[in-house]
Amino acid sequence: MKNNIILYQEISLEIKKKILNGSYPVGSYIPSEPELEKMFHVSKVTIRQAVSLLAAEGYVEKRRGKGTLVVSNQLFNKLSKAKSFSKIVEESGFSIEKKILSIETIANPEIDGIKQAFDSEVTYIERMYFLNDIPYIIYRHYIRKVDEISSGNLNLDHISLYQLLKENHQIVAFFDDAFEGIALNKEEQTLLKTDTATGLRRTRKSYDQKGNLIEYSTGTYNTQVFPYRIEYEV
Repeated sequence: MKNNIILYQEISLEIKKKILNGSYPVGSYIPSEPELEKMFHVSKVTIRQAVSLLAAEGYVEKRRGKGTLVVSNQLFNKLSKAKSFSKIVEESGFSIEKKILSIETIANPEIDGIKQAFDSEVTYIERMYFLNDIPYIIYRHYIRKVDEISSGNLNLDHISLYQLLKENHQIVAFFDDAFEGIALNKEEQTLLKTDTATGLRRTRKSYDQKGNLIEYSTGTYNTQVFPYRIEYEV
């Protein structure tokens, strides 16, 4: 275990990886506490802290007399109370179409004034969302380099960005979103086919358990087409 990582957090991440890659499928039980103690060579207290963290994130549930059941293998379970934005859009009567505009490899990019935001080459993906054939969102993603993808074989209609990261052993431990109103530049107005002066920008930064940046994404929305909405279940 790394000294700069809290022990139970790293154990939690290792178990989470096995849940996400299917080693511990939904509906199965993870190894018992004594088995995990032997597996990681740690105390019962540390194992209980790790399992409690997984339970708080929505991956497992403790079942009295049975063990710890895997109940989800989806990233971002903390957002499970929030309806996805795509679902909100579709329920509002819009059809969504996604189109990849470009994919390229960039070495040590400077992103929004941040020099060497990543510690190596990155894969850059630019794509567009359309609502009823009207340009709506420009997405620009910087992720740790994924060697096997190219514009000819990557289809983010059928695989999410986070599924792509997961399949390349890049596990998102936490992220933050920032929203701001912006003035659309000429390029953005051209891509969005609008003369609207302002839009909404969402910036997301995703990190692994060690705090390393593995995704930097911006979404530029033409909110004249559809406002950005979040719906929560109580």
